[in-house]
Amino acid sequence: QEGLDRQAAIVAAMSEAQRLENAVKTADWDNVDLGEMLKNSVAAYRSVNTLRTINLNLPAANCELRCAPDLLVQALDKLVDNAVSLSAQECAIDISLRREDRAWLICVANAGSRLPDVLHERLFDSLVSLRDNKGGGQHLGLGLHIVRLVAEAHGGTVSARNLPHAQGVEFTIRLPV
Repeated sequence: QEGLDRQAAIVAAMSEAQRLENAVKTADWDNVDLGEMLKNSVAAYRSVNTLRTINLNLPAANCELRCAPDLLVQALDKLVDNAVSLSAQECAIDISLRREDRAWLICVANAGSRLPDVLHERLFDSLVSLRDNKGGGQHLGLGLHIVRLVAEAHGGTVSARNLPHAQGVEFTIRLPV
């Protein structure tokens, strides 16, 4: 039964991945202030995760970008969900937006968890999960793949790194201006 359940979950995940790839191709694009979009998203994350500290750091200037805002919010949701589920309740989640060269960088960092040293380059592949399953439940590894699809749809990239001194991890979506 466990094998059948896992197989059904894989088929469902593959269907979801296909649906998302199609959604990326047909997304609505608009000029958006990324700072306002992040403020609204963080307010929602705080209301759902009332026991967590979720910090937001934005530049003072307008952060205009032509993008598919619904897709960006979905990618951010995946990163914040990972940060919440892979860190202890007392660990803050830091979300920031900054301009670097000719790109906007949206960063989500959390203390506690670290990326494994193996398979790091496959982290954003479809159906790859590097989590240990000690907590039970299946995790099929679509979240970070979705983040990569959204970043690539915007001509951007996504990356992950361990923070110095074992402080945690940071995921960065780089969106060209």
